[in-house]
Amino acid sequence: MAEELCVQLVPLFNQLDIDQQRRIERLVHHQHVERGTVVASPDNSNRLVIVKSGHGRLYQLSQTGDEQVQRPLTTGDYVGETWLLGASNKDSYVEMTAPSDICILQRADFIGLIQQYNDVAVKLLAGQAATINALRRQTQLMGLPNIEERVAAYLKQLVVDQGSMNVTLPLRLKDLASYLGTSPETLSRQLTHLQKQGKIDRHLRQIKVLESD
Repeated sequence: MAEELCVQLVPLFNQLDIDQQRRIERLVHHQHVERGTVVASPDNSNRLVIVKSGHGRLYQLSQTGDEQVQRPLTTGDYVGETWLLGASNKDSYVEMTAPSDICILQRADFIGLIQQYNDVAVKLLAGQAATINALRRQTQLMGLPNIEERVAAYLKQLVVDQGSMNVTLPLRLKDLASYLGTSPETLSRQLTHLQKQGKIDRHLRQIKVLESD
């Protein structure tokens, strides 16, 4: 039976040899958490959170208390690499949206790790570049003048990302609406409108894109 290590789910670590992975795994704290558990916040963010199995979300909280979803989290995703390097967290939260198994690597352990393995630091920079690219995508979507164009552009990108005209929405409708800068009601109406136009066929979070221009 193949050895299952939490760190093997993370691109940051899974290119290291197995002995290095085992050593890193010994630094990781494994937890099972229930839906709604906040596992990182401004008061508790000196850590890397890895989703071994389950679902979560990274969101920011504005001064007025409004949530802005940054990205969904699912098996193999991780968040907190900048916090490990000492960046402050003023308004970001990681909440699990389903019962999940998570792995946590504390900053103190991580500092010792990158001092020993230079290639971990290099891979961390690559992962950070991917995160920046995801945020850039969201900024580009928010720059579109109306919700119709944002939804169309978002679905078109999902087709590319998932490599199929049959796509799965990675976010709940409420969180996707926040991501696209609109209300759940408006987003629902727009998806219904696209279905009536024959551009999509939707069943809950499963969408078949029939027209992608």
